[in-house]
Amino acid sequence: EYLLKIIKELPERYRMVFNFYVLDGYSHREISTILWIAEGTSKSNLSRASLILKDKIEQSQQKKKAGLL
Repeated sequence: EYLLKIIKELPERYRMVFNFYVLDGYSHREISTILWIAEGTSKSNLSRASLILKDKIEQSQQKKKAGLL
């Protein structure tokens, strides 16, 4: 549930690539065709989405350890 929440909070361009690649199994070539972006942009947006999600998960874990959640 938390993961779905933070995925929904991603900027749209990152969320769309993340969903297509991770959840739907599309290749970067397919995503680039669907979204009218370069294949490299698809890869970059996926990388940025992954970093944002990783940071948010780590922040949440730190807050739990500190007793803030």
